[in-house]
Amino acid sequence: MSDKDKLLEQLDALKLFPNNKHVKELRKQIKSKLDKLKNKKPKEKIQKQTRAGKLRRYHNYIRQIRNNFPNLSYNQIRSQLSQRRQGKQVSIPDVIWQNPSP
Repeated sequence: MSDKDKLLEQLDALKLFPNNKHVKELRKQIKSKLDKLKNKKPKEKIQKQTRAGKLRRYHNYIRQIRNNFPNLSYNQIRSQLSQRRQGKQVSIPDVIWQNPSP
């Protein structure tokens, strides 16, 4: 049974009670939860978009560094980036890592 079905069932159950302020408040809360469920986007789609955006930024960053160092391959720059993150010394200066745009 989905969340929507449970909420609709609760709304039906409230019809048994007299219409006082507590019942009205509960009905209002349940309806707001139903509205949130209708407006909710699928979580997978959001996660895929987030991941894709991060990958685009990462590869754009590597590409900009490659434009400054055309003698290095893409994979060499990636390996130097991982070494730099580990705190090791690399041949590309820190200035380039901080602002790779030419």
